[in-house]
Amino acid sequence: MAGMTNPFRGLLPFEREHAALFFGRDKEIQDVIAQLERRRLLAVTGVSGSGKSSLVLAGAIPMLEAGQSERLGIARVATMKPRGGPLAELARSLSSALGRNITVETLTRTTYGLVDAVKPLPPGESLLIVVDQFEEIFPYRRDRFKTDAGSEADRFVTLLLRAAEQNEVPVYGILTMRSDFIGSCAIFRGLPEALNGGHYLVPRMTRHQLQDAIESPLEVIGASIHPGVVQRLLNECDDEPDHLPVLQHLLRRMFEDGSFTGRPPQ
Repeated sequence: MAGMTNPFRGLLPFEREHAALFFGRDKEIQDVIAQLERRRLLAVTGVSGSGKSSLVLAGAIPMLEAGQSERLGIARVATMKPRGGPLAELARSLSSALGRNITVETLTRTTYGLVDAVKPLPPGESLLIVVDQFEEIFPYRRDRFKTDAGSEADRFVTLLLRAAEQNEVPVYGILTMRSDFIGSCAIFRGLPEALNGGHYLVPRMTRHQLQDAIESPLEVIGASIHPGVVQRLLNECDDEPDHLPVLQHLLRRMFEDGSFTGRPPQ
């Protein structure tokens, strides 16, 4: 629609900057935060397209940055993906979150290098490290095995585990990962045990949640959709277990084609 920002992400996840357009996951956001308050390392898993990255990036992170958790305080958030080199990406994300230079050399001095690198944190603040698409660590480790015998990937996971085990510095971690990679975690010593205590499987969205995800982003930008179209979309989703990415893609295309009215709903 001319002059209006498309509120749907299509096949892309919602990022932190899209939080105002992310709807339908209020309960899941609270569940993730509640689990993180009990465990310092949490795996948020689900099938491909289940919305796990969006749930964390556009849902839980903005809430934690706003200080919505009394126990965690105001979170400084370091977000990364492993594929560019997990240690270098961790150092980059920490430097950005903390506003000071953190190097790979600093992180790898000891197995508690991550904790040593980030302390002290200001009173009332915590550090949340989000490793999005954690499953990328497995092909990275395999591809680098002839070069380093998997040591970089192993060091990276050990740093996360050691940070989760200690209580001196408020460091927390969330891993988003496709559920079909859960078994692969056994390659890292200590990781299965840690994830057994902190694991959240993203549930399928209910019909009411899907309706919220369709209608509310349009309300934000002052557009609307015919109720009959909403019901047709919801009925189609009932028959498709992997409906979420397809629905978002369809809504994005419909918006581009001018299928919605550019006026606030009555």
